[in-house]
Amino acid sequence: MVNTMSIAGRHLTPFHSRIAALRRKLGASPHICSGTLARRMMPCGNAACRCRKGREYYHGPYYYWGRRKGGRLIQQLLSPAEAKIVNRAIRNQKTILAALRQWEEETVRWLQAGRKLRDGSLRKKNCKPARTT
Repeated sequence: MVNTMSIAGRHLTPFHSRIAALRRKLGASPHICSGTLARRMMPCGNAACRCRKGREYYHGPYYYWGRRKGGRLIQQLLSPAEAKIVNRAIRNQKTILAALRQWEEETVRWLQAGRKLRDGSLRKKNCKPARTT
């Protein structure tokens, strides 16, 4: 296992603290799922029902969770309680994906900062970096 601090020493602690904050974000989500949640008001099939008068009389709300599974779109009807859970799970997934992107960016910055520090210390000693072939 490589000690991540050994590359550039204490100068990189801000990077580590930002990465630690991102890791805490990832652990805070009990449910995650992909897809979209739609709230729909719909007319019924009864010709004598008042919903035939217009949109303001439609039945609902009905909650549909749409997601891809095996390349196909799946729509699932949810109860209002399930819709709240799925809505939160979709937001959690977006938060997690954003945190992973930030984590990757911080890792790249950390590597670049370590390289700059390492290359700078080599130049100060009037040494040339070793050639790799």
